[in-house]
Formats: sequence, C-alpha cells, structure tokens
Amino acid sequence: MADQGKERRKFKRYGTDVEIYFDFIYDLETKVKFELIDQTGENSLSDKYLAVSRNISVGGLCFVSSERVRQGDLLHLEVYLPGAKEPIDMKGRVEWCKPVSPSYEERLLEEVEGHRVFEVGVRLMLVNEESVDESIHHDAAYDVDWSIVLESVFGNFRALMEGKYKPQAKKEND
Repeated sequence: MADQGKERRKFKRYGTDVEIYFDFIYDLETKVKFELIDQTGENSLSDKYLAVSRNISVGGLCFVSSERVRQGDLLHLEVYLPGAKEPIDMKGRVEWCKPVSPSYEERLLEEVEGHRVFEVGVRLMLVNEESVDESIHHDAAYDVDWSIVLESVFGNFRALMEGKYKPQAKKEND
C-alpha cells in the first residue's frame, strides 16, 4: 500500500498541453496521426486516426484520441510540429490505453453522440528509423536525460538551454 503514490516511470515527462492540442521551454501545438501496423512494422492494419499529444519523454509519447487501441498494439505515428514541412516518423508499442475522465458536459455529449476520448501511452522504438533505446543518454552538464525523441521534437538541448536555438523564420510564401 505504501507504493501507491510512488512514481513508476523511468524517465521524466515533459508536459505539452496548450490551448487546443499539445511545456518544456515553449508551448507546442502538436498533432499526431497514427495507424495500427503488423508485427513486421511494415504493413498498415487500419486507417489513419487523428490524435493530439499530451506529453513526451525520452522514450515515449502520450496522446489523446477518440480511437481505442489495445496494450501491445504496434503503431506508426506521424507527429506534426508547428511550422514543420514534414512530420516526424515514429514507431512504437501501446503500453496502456484508458478512457479520459469526462466532465459533466462531455458525459452528456458522449451519451448523445457516442463520443469517447482515450489517453494512450506509447513506448517509442524508432524515430525516423533510428533506435530510441540506443539514443538515450544523460547530459551531465545540464543533468538531463535526452534522446532522439526529444531531439526530434525540441531540437538540440544545449542550444535551447544556452539560448542559441532560434526557430526558423517562416518564408514569405509559407
């Protein structure tokens, strides 16, 4: 019973909730498209579904979707960052899926329209075809765990912390 409140996660989570969709150093509105894939990781088993990311860590991602998935399902994810031309390609395994506790208003809507929202935790295995596990490391200078997952979303950590990171300016045609 004493362990009930104990954190079981191995790595720190970085919150990413904002007004509409998905805090680290700056807010991100991040959309996710995902589809179920077969055990080889190559063939799609479903349509693409829309989701919104909740938070991210060195080895995983949490998102919210109206689609229910099962623990153990393999997913191909496309993560769309604001202003990016191409999505970040990720593959992972569903660790858990649970219904989001609805507010009174949401429960009424659910009863009328049949909508249900799920929060999904995914252990990421590949980002742009690179191994997540092999990329996890501790940056002693800043005392932070880092990986290709965070690098792909936030950019270079040292540049962020030293204020050298500057988002690419949008071109006039964008």
